[in-house]
Amino acid sequence: VTPAVGCAPYNAVFNNTSLAGQQFQWDFGDGGTSTATNPTHLYANPGTYVVRLIAIDNATCNIRDTAFQTITVSGSPTAAFTYSPNPTEPNTAISFTNNSIGATSFKWLFGDGDSTLGNNIDATVRHLYNQTGTFNACLIAFNAAGCSDTTCQSISVVINVAANVPNAFSPNGDGNNDRIFVRGFGIGKMTWRIYNRWGVQVYISNNQAEGWDGTYKGKLQPQEVYHYTLQIEFTNGDKLSKKGDITLLR
Repeated sequence: VTPAVGCAPYNAVFNNTSLAGQQFQWDFGDGGTSTATNPTHLYANPGTYVVRLIAIDNATCNIRDTAFQTITVSGSPTAAFTYSPNPTEPNTAISFTNNSIGATSFKWLFGDGDSTLGNNIDATVRHLYNQTGTFNACLIAFNAAGCSDTTCQSISVVINVAANVPNAFSPNGDGNNDRIFVRGFGIGKMTWRIYNRWGVQVYISNNQAEGWDGTYKGKLQPQEVYHYTLQIEFTNGDKLSKKGDITLLR
């Protein structure tokens, strides 16, 4: 059989490698039998099954030979999840709660190209969609045997596009407000440039998740007011050009 392990329901394919023999008697270990040369058999339930093959050679006075093989069929987990808020709220991250049974690891597919892996069923997974639409969010649950189950739900999301930049930050290494970010919703593409008072560009980014840490070429920059320009194309096609000042505090 290829392979000798599987997940229920498991359709086992048997490859008969007997030498000689014109008749074959298969006992699949679960009450099922067959006289086919290379049969297939569906194991509906988990368990360990001993398969017996009797090969009969009619040309040699019905000499018989018997072979045995063990097949292990594992049960599958049950994938399940809920999400909140339900119904969703505009510009609000979705919290996914894993309610799977019999699983040890998980893969979340949010339907927008993003995904995440985990092995803690109690961990709440949060995801913020970046545009308005209906997304097919799926959870794949795996058990230790590698068997899996998948469940999906359609989630309708409304994103009201917006963008802003705080006017101050304090990169002093205390873990609080050490970086400054572009804040907003539905940001598809962006170019953010920051200049010092001499007009030297000290920072540029195209990634909303990256923030300026108050350094330039690896050196801490002084406490003063910095100027920025920001160009954004939102996921709904709208565009925004913005200028402003940032105060770096030490």
